[in-house]
Amino acid sequence: MRLFGLLHHHPGHRARQLRWVLPLLALVLAAVLATLAVQYHVSNQAIGTEFFRAHKTISHTGELLARGTVIGALVLVVLVLGVGAWTLALTHRIVRPVHTVHRALDALVTGDLGVRVELDRRDEFAEVGAALNRLVEEFSGTLAKVHALVDRLAAASATAPAEAQLRSLIAELDRTMDFFRLEPRRTIREDDA
Repeated sequence: MRLFGLLHHHPGHRARQLRWVLPLLALVLAAVLATLAVQYHVSNQAIGTEFFRAHKTISHTGELLARGTVIGALVLVVLVLGVGAWTLALTHRIVRPVHTVHRALDALVTGDLGVRVELDRRDEFAEVGAALNRLVEEFSGTLAKVHALVDRLAAASATAPAEAQLRSLIAELDRTMDFFRLEPRRTIREDDA
């Protein structure tokens, strides 16, 4: 069940998505119900008390309704401001690690394989940071092997009877470079299963 394409297809990501959305929906529902309850209680109590008194005018009843509406509106405004503050805090918790990972990727694009990501979290962003760090470790290790092999090739080419040694080093360099598979470009999209 994907609920009109709004829910993520992966069960783990769908659970995370619901973990973020359901509290917000519950809070908005509570705000609406609280507003309606306050308005009904204030208006109904005041009108019920005054309804049977013949000497009260219709304008006084209107004032009572207006007071209930104002109180209900104030409660709603306070709850909406609370929801707004909560969503700002929530989005900040999302944007901060995304920005950190983005900065690390920008450094990697320039060739800086010494960069690592450190996130103060225990959620999916920590998983992404750890995966990025593993990727950089693998690239760094492979590149270190390539540099060592190139140094050995340069040293071997300086000696005269180095043909067999050169072939061996070239084969080892070729195996090391297999880490970087030059396959056709492919794109992994969010909506791919």
